[in-house]
Amino acid sequence: GDNLAAVELGTGRTATAIAAGHAHTCALLDNFSVKCWGNNASGQLGLGDTNKRGDGAGEMGDNLAAVELGTGRTATAIVAGGDVGHTCALLDNFSVKCWGDNTNGQLGRGDSTTRGGGPGEMGDNLAAINLGTGRTATSITTGVGHTCVQLDDNNVKCWGSGDSGQLGTGKPYNLGDGAGEMGDNLGAVDLGTGITATVFVAGYNHTCVMFDNFSIKCWGLN
Repeated sequence: GDNLAAVELGTGRTATAIAAGHAHTCALLDNFSVKCWGNNASGQLGLGDTNKRGDGAGEMGDNLAAVELGTGRTATAIVAGGDVGHTCALLDNFSVKCWGDNTNGQLGRGDSTTRGGGPGEMGDNLAAINLGTGRTATSITTGVGHTCVQLDDNNVKCWGSGDSGQLGTGKPYNLGDGAGEMGDNLGAVDLGTGITATVFVAGYNHTCVMFDNFSIKCWGLN
């Protein structure tokens, strides 16, 4: 109730959206910047170190820096993955950037190197994910170790942990943790004929899509 204070986001700042991972939280602010707090062991707060934020005095509000998304870039959506933790932002130019844990390739970089926990890893140095020639993203979701985007052509692509089939590829393999696995080489999920995805969400190790006919399909751990 009234005894629970609101989170300090900074002078004059308010939130328009929020995302919670296993042990970290991120807010999209009214100026289209992103602030994250909580566990930071893998750099999932995107602040260039692995120090936790929000559990000590003077760490929030104006003292909590916004995530560096790149020169001139702002965010339109934010999602947070679970377990060790990763974070992804959909940017104003419809590109996607992810940071934090990358054990399963969930950052879509073609390797398993974490990002966001060291100096010089964010901002312009953090490249946007290669979604394919001419492709941009319209929405994004994250599971515990995988990430999915809906593209401008209404297709869905997923990468990261695939051991339970949560990537929808028909094979229990990780994608995004090896060279040549992203971009045009990453196939779209076969959702079926004559239906278009409108909403999609990722759980711990599964993914679900709602279609324009209001039906739902799910795949992954069962």
